[in-house]
Order: sequence, then structure tokens, then C-alpha cells
Amino acid sequence: MWWHFIGCLILPISTILAASDRSWTTEEGVKIEIIKKIPDSKCKIKSEDGDTLEQYYKLSDKAGKVIGSNFGQKPFTFTLGRGEVLRGMDIGMEGMCVGEQRKVGDPMYYFVELKSIFRPRPGEKWISDEGVVIDQIHAIDEDKCIKAEEGDTLHQQYTLNLQDGTFLDSSWSRNKPFIFVVGKKQVIEGMEIAMKGMCEGERRKVIIPPELGYGEKGRPGIPGNSYLHFDITLEKVIKQAKDEL
Repeated sequence: MWWHFIGCLILPISTILAASDRSWTTEEGVKIEIIKKIPDSKCKIKSEDGDTLEQYYKLSDKAGKVIGSNFGQKPFTFTLGRGEVLRGMDIGMEGMCVGEQRKVGDPMYYFVELKSIFRPRPGEKWISDEGVVIDQIHAIDEDKCIKAEEGDTLHQQYTLNLQDGTFLDSSWSRNKPFIFVVGKKQVIEGMEIAMKGMCEGERRKVIIPPELGYGEKGRPGIPGNSYLHFDITLEKVIKQAKDEL
């Protein structure tokens, strides 16, 4: 056993190393400190690029005054490494265990706690007859599938980007789903096609061509002839009542 002397204290070298492992500065200059560490025996998976995370946060200024917080409220949800949060937060949340707490940044800093990690199970990829590209990022077993059909009310979470990666909109940032009825022309035609046969809990990446989106004219914030790139999660399917059929 190697030992390290500090004054009259005698500590194992492993203890000194463990303490130093709790704080570091990344190559990008992001300062990270682990406040609450989860033992490896209790950490089933660690967050990585592409995971969907639920996060509690508290933002403090350099004097320690709290500027904003969602503790005691609904957790903030985002996909790690997809530019849905500040770059420093994407970096600061890498490699975390559920329940872990970190301090990210300096002198202004976030105190963050990771509530949950969702890691997708990929399915199939295809192009519809109309030209919509559909990629099942997380598939649901057929015997467990509550399938979206015409007349059903869907609770959908989405993130929308242009083909060059420009971020346009996200329901996640509003912390509530977008709700619409299938087949009632409440969404663009390409979205109706993209959601066809989708299972509750399923996640898809979808590319909608201009003719099934906003066409040559576009709309405010969306240029004409834009290909729309959606990340979609179908949170809930409310089946149409039989007496409405």
C-alpha cells in the first residue's frame, strides 16, 4: 500500500486520487465538480451522446445567488450532444450516473442532478411512397404496441431542425407535448404520414420534403423549399371512442 503524508494525517494514495477525480477542467474549458457521486455498483449506465436525459438544475451567479431553478418542478428533458442545451451543459452532463449531482461552470455555475437516462433501441428505416424518410430510433415490440390510427389523439414531443442543422423549434423546451388528432389535417401532410402506425413510446427521426411541409413559400422562420428534420417521440395514444367511429 502506498501512503501520502499530509501534516499529521496519513492517507492512502488511492484516497488522494479519488478526491482529485471529483473535479476537472475539460479540453473545452468547462469546469466540472462531482458533488454527489454514485458508487459503480449502483450505476447501471452512464450518460452518453444520443441519450435522452431528465435533469434538475439550479443556476447561480458568481456571488452564489440563485438565478433560476427547476428543483421541485418537472425535470428538464433534452437529448445529450444534439445542441438542445448550451454546449457547456452538453459537455458537463457526459458520463453521469442517475442520481449523480455536479457543479458545472465557473464563476457562474449550474448545480445539476441527473434524474433519468433513456437509451434508445433502434428499429427499421424506410422511405414512404410519398417520400418521407422514417428512421425508428427507438422501436416498440409489436405485442406491446399501442398503434396510432386515424381518429386517435396523439401526445407528441418533437425537435425541428433544418437540413443544415439550424434549430427551429422544440416542444421539449415548453415542457408539454403537442397534441393533435390523426387524419384531421391539424398538422402538415408529411407529419400525418410520419406518424402513421407509430407506437406509443416509439421515437423516430423523420425527414419531410418541402412538398409535404411548407412548400415553396415556407413560413416565418422556415425558408421556402426546406426539408424538415424532426426528432419525434410519441408519448401517448388516446384511442378514438368506438361510438365516434
